[in-house]
Amino acid sequence: MANVYGKKKTTRNILIGVIAVLVIAAAIFLAVALQKDGAGMNCFQRSATAASADGERISFAEYKTMFDMVSSSYTSTTFSDDQIRSLQENCAREILMMKVYEKEAKALGLSLTEEQIAASKKAADDQIASIEKYYADSLISNGTYSKTALEKQIDSYFQRLGMSENEYRAFIRRNTEGEYYRQAIAGYYEANGSGIDEDTLVDYYRKIVGETMTTKNEDGTEKSNYLEGQFWYNLVMYQYGYSTPMMYVPEGFVYVDYIKLEKGSDVEMNEAISAVMSGERSFDELMASDENMDTFKTIMTAPYPVAEKDHSGLFTSDDAFAVINGLAVGEIGNYVEEPTVADDGTSTVTAYLFRRAEGNMCYDGDHGVIKIDYFPDMRASVEQQYRMDQWLSDLKIEDAIYAYKGALG
Repeated sequence: MANVYGKKKTTRNILIGVIAVLVIAAAIFLAVALQKDGAGMNCFQRSATAASADGERISFAEYKTMFDMVSSSYTSTTFSDDQIRSLQENCAREILMMKVYEKEAKALGLSLTEEQIAASKKAADDQIASIEKYYADSLISNGTYSKTALEKQIDSYFQRLGMSENEYRAFIRRNTEGEYYRQAIAGYYEANGSGIDEDTLVDYYRKIVGETMTTKNEDGTEKSNYLEGQFWYNLVMYQYGYSTPMMYVPEGFVYVDYIKLEKGSDVEMNEAISAVMSGERSFDELMASDENMDTFKTIMTAPYPVAEKDHSGLFTSDDAFAVINGLAVGEIGNYVEEPTVADDGTSTVTAYLFRRAEGNMCYDGDHGVIKIDYFPDMRASVEQQYRMDQWLSDLKIEDAIYAYKGALG
């Protein structure tokens, strides 16, 4: 009987010990979980869903990290509340899409190459290394470097970030892989066809461009969102690979075939212009020749739309626009700038020849939405946007993201 009692007592003591260990472990876990990051959020808040779509979700920690990366580039810029909200939503979509791309690519039977996997891992490793180098250099410059001090600085950095080093490494790697998956999807549809009905695609394209460029007033009338100078500013940025063109020609623009000439003297320029104006040389021949210094002819087809306050990609002088505006369709005019003299004493005379034309860029006459194939790379972009909208059709963005403004707060 005493033996049985002793066994029961031992069992009870073991259970008490196990429970005590579990209680201590739970207390430690809770203490760690409740530790706040640099934004004042604990583990439970960081792991909460920030956005979801297409069966995928992102945590608030993932969203916060993306938003901090993006917003850090705009610390000297003043944003309205609506602009910050738009930036917040775009960041949520962007990080969510990295997961959606992977899911949709795998559904098509696509996978990453060994080189792409290795490059993604290297991108993550390089990012971690750059953080370590930053803190190491800082400690060295202050004369306080030690391995322990460096580890403490790095631990503090990731605690403020709200991700462990391994979590952050996985975050960077997954986003890099997501971009590779996006490219794989684009390549698949380029090789196999978009699978989107043409009328459906064009209707979608015209709708999103129209909604971007116009706003409904309270009385139901439309108000243009066009900003003065926006058309040619976007084209210049597009020419250098920094932006997409504005796929809309506002009212008030006129069309012109365009030639830009550069000669070494007024005499040479007068001869070149006189040859065209007299009919001795064809306007079209000169426009197609290497003498035409028009840099936009490689990305678009004349005639070009210009407006009184929107022509800076082609010429800066308002007097040059006045020449165009005074021409009848088919009539040719010209404008000669003042000669410029370089440091070496060489002179350059710049002149423009214009031929007024009818517009052919838009679906509905001389203004409105530009045809989807006018800029050859825009169709693929619209197709990608259409698929994204399908994938994000059940998108849910949690209200919590709007409270966090990071460096913009």
